[in-house]
Amino acid sequence: MSFKISCQGATSIKAFVEFLWHKLIPAISTTIWNKMPSKMAGDIRATFPAFNGNRANLEKHILISLAEEENFDNYCEYLHNPKYFFRNYIEKNIRIYFSGKGGEKMKTFLKISLDDIKNVILSAIHESTAIVKDKRSTASEWLDLFCDHLENNLVFPRKDLVSIEHQEINDIQFFKEVMSEALDPAMERVEQNCLSMSVEEMVPEIEKMLSEHLCGCWKQCPFCRAVCTNTIPAHEGDHSVSFHRPQAVIGSGWCMKIFNKWAKTKQFVINTCSSLVASDRFLLLNNGSEILYKNYRQRGGDCAQWSITPDSSMQPYWKWFVCHFRSNLEEKYQKRFTGIGKIPDAWAKITKQDVLDDLKK
Repeated sequence: MSFKISCQGATSIKAFVEFLWHKLIPAISTTIWNKMPSKMAGDIRATFPAFNGNRANLEKHILISLAEEENFDNYCEYLHNPKYFFRNYIEKNIRIYFSGKGGEKMKTFLKISLDDIKNVILSAIHESTAIVKDKRSTASEWLDLFCDHLENNLVFPRKDLVSIEHQEINDIQFFKEVMSEALDPAMERVEQNCLSMSVEEMVPEIEKMLSEHLCGCWKQCPFCRAVCTNTIPAHEGDHSVSFHRPQAVIGSGWCMKIFNKWAKTKQFVINTCSSLVASDRFLLLNNGSEILYKNYRQRGGDCAQWSITPDSSMQPYWKWFVCHFRSNLEEKYQKRFTGIGKIPDAWAKITKQDVLDDLKK
């Protein structure tokens, strides 16, 4: 749109206002839409119990979801690529949110945002006009005051208005009336702009916000792949987890010493890392020598950076998992739950409801 300096009187003022709103409407639309992901992420945290705590709380809900689905491939993704799985889980629930009440919540937030920015603009019109009303001013002075008033609430570059800044405002009261009358129709256009935007574009940004809120260290135990529970990504000190898993869940098998040489067997390791550290069993090193499991740090590498506390207990969840997906594990890793890797009979008595109840306590 061009602005003709030669316009005079009411026509000039109306053209000025029309040009100004032509610039303001997209700026308001962009500002409101850019703030929407943060508002929606906050509501999702409040709406979904999985997202209203720390990552340990999120992991509990993920384990519940996995048990309810009973999908072995999803378990494998969770065990071997936890960061990727967590982000997919968050994204899936964002889509569930928008397919339900999320759409109406967004409209509510949009209305609140529109009312807020409307009040800010109306205040800017009145205050800027009050300052220049008693003197003959060019549009430049009014625009400076108007933009200064908006700068904390709206991304609106003053340089976009240089083509109208030299216009004289002879009837300041009429100018204020024209600006104010144009406010409601302009807000309707902003609302239409925002409602026409794709929610799909918002999903990755919301996912990123929630992931950052729930992030932490992603280092995995070198023996069972459990994720470090420290909430600081690049934390100082050792990595650790509250509960280790039976090493069979990631396909680990026993080695056996035959004629003074170690050989891999087809028998799964059903022990947890913490129970092995509490035992007198040996850990095979890459060079063929062995050390006691309790001295695992001597293996170097990632092992040296983990603190594994001796503990013979095991969560019922992973006992149930091993029993329920026994054939899947055997097929995937080509090992068997036999010999030293035989599953205790007591594990088979644990039901899915037992592990769900244990997680929900």
